[in-house]
Amino acid sequence: MPLSAEEAEKLGFVNYVVDQNEVLNKARQLAGAIMKNSQDLVLRYKSVINDGYKLDLRQGLAIEKERGHEYYDGMTPEQFKKMQEFIARRSSKKPSSKL
Repeated sequence: MPLSAEEAEKLGFVNYVVDQNEVLNKARQLAGAIMKNSQDLVLRYKSVINDGYKLDLRQGLAIEKERGHEYYDGMTPEQFKKMQEFIARRSSKKPSSKL
């Protein structure tokens, strides 16, 4: 049975559902939000995502964890502080579970 876009959003399978004429605006908004992050971090995450496509879920999660630890261990005090601030901001905005 097909799943509607609205149902997929409600279940958390997709983050956003927008009208067709708003797709480009939403994409630009998301790209702008991504660009506010550390370029190094964005490139590392993109690498994890690209490499994860080649793996099953268990292996993909393992590589994500491994690379996350590598990045975390190499963080400067300034980067660590920014990460803590980001987590605090995100936690205060986090909606309740969709399920």
